[in-house]
Amino acid sequence: MIAEYSEKFFINPAFEYGIRNYLSYKEEGTYSKPHTFEMHVIKALTIIYGESSIILPYNIFNERAFKCNLLMYDFKENDMELFIKYMNDYYMYMKNIKNATKPTDLIARIEYLLIDMINRRARKHPFSDEELADFDTIFNPINGNLKQLKKLVSTNEGLIINEWNNRRSELSNTMIRMMAVNPNLLSPDMYAKYGYDIQNVANLPANQIDEVNNRVIEAETLANQTPYKPEKIPFYRRVVLTSGSGFVDKLMLLSIVATEIMIGLVIAINM
Repeated sequence: MIAEYSEKFFINPAFEYGIRNYLSYKEEGTYSKPHTFEMHVIKALTIIYGESSIILPYNIFNERAFKCNLLMYDFKENDMELFIKYMNDYYMYMKNIKNATKPTDLIARIEYLLIDMINRRARKHPFSDEELADFDTIFNPINGNLKQLKKLVSTNEGLIINEWNNRRSELSNTMIRMMAVNPNLLSPDMYAKYGYDIQNVANLPANQIDEVNNRVIEAETLANQTPYKPEKIPFYRRVVLTSGSGFVDKLMLLSIVATEIMIGLVIAINM
């Protein structure tokens, strides 16, 4: 009897192939086109939660940790389970696409949940302009394989694009509003010079912004000062001896002087 080989998938085939292709594209610049959408979903997750939160559980095959990480920014557990289900349904749809009678709304359902994840994360940690631009290539691709795929199999593509554009506008304006209500913010370059991100600083309470500002200003002041050059000090002035008592200090000083005189006499005699 021939044993059948059964491949073990992480979470489900959609996540397995999505992560595989994300890593392949990152390392080699290539990926399997049939899993284009799954790869871009994983890319979105790495931006939202951080790459280690998505890839590390995969590397150690810890599905529970992966699911917990999706709940990091108060994403609802039932939505997380729906997200996982929709991803598996999408994989099955694509696997049997030759028998499909109509396009699927699964892409829209998955992306609505991704946008919800993005919104929840942004409430605690704003996204950079570069990260928002990466989301553009996922939700509203101008060209490429993902654009072609959505055009062929997705329904309600226009609704997703509108939803993302509206959400993106809100996320972009969030930083402008933060900076407007925090006029004491320093320049972005000043923060970056000392390892701070103005977006993260702007999201802090006012008292913490003041603390960060004080640190940056203090560091900048020290950096701009003329380097201190200590004067040359004779050896006998470099050692400071004090006991706290004037009388004792005088005795110690006389002892040191006497010792130096004796050393001088010994050297003179032996010359």
